[in-house]
Amino acid sequence: MNRIIHISLLISTVSLFLISNTGCVEKQGYYNHGEESIISLICDITWAGKKTTDENGSVWQGTYKFNKNGTYTRTNIEIDKQGNKKEANIYGQWSFGDPSFSTIYFGGEHYWDIDELTKNKFSFYDRSGKFGDPFMNREYIELTPYQENNTTN
Repeated sequence: MNRIIHISLLISTVSLFLISNTGCVEKQGYYNHGEESIISLICDITWAGKKTTDENGSVWQGTYKFNKNGTYTRTNIEIDKQGNKKEANIYGQWSFGDPSFSTIYFGGEHYWDIDELTKNKFSFYDRSGKFGDPFMNREYIELTPYQENNTTN
């Protein structure tokens, strides 16, 4: 009898965990106006990091395009000294990591803790690990809307 109770509790806990970690798509249509605004700011804008120039003179920039179905594309863009453009895409999944929509969860122990989200700025702490973990890492990042024609430093 005691074993049945433990198994029942385990099943309930696992079910609750799975329900709470669903992606954006599963809840589509059930968001309030504030939540819809957050989703729109994240998904309706292609976000870009700062440009850097390497030792060969190539300009690099990373962009993020989030989709409302819980997927995203990160594109690494390189423009060499001659103006030739190369792109490499990385695909992944995302969801909100908390009920207040202030954390984006990418899987494993990778999170973005949102600091500011407007149509002109998306700042967050890129976090690896959970709070309280002595090995947790956090780095402050700022993204701005991607401007494709602005390809030089």
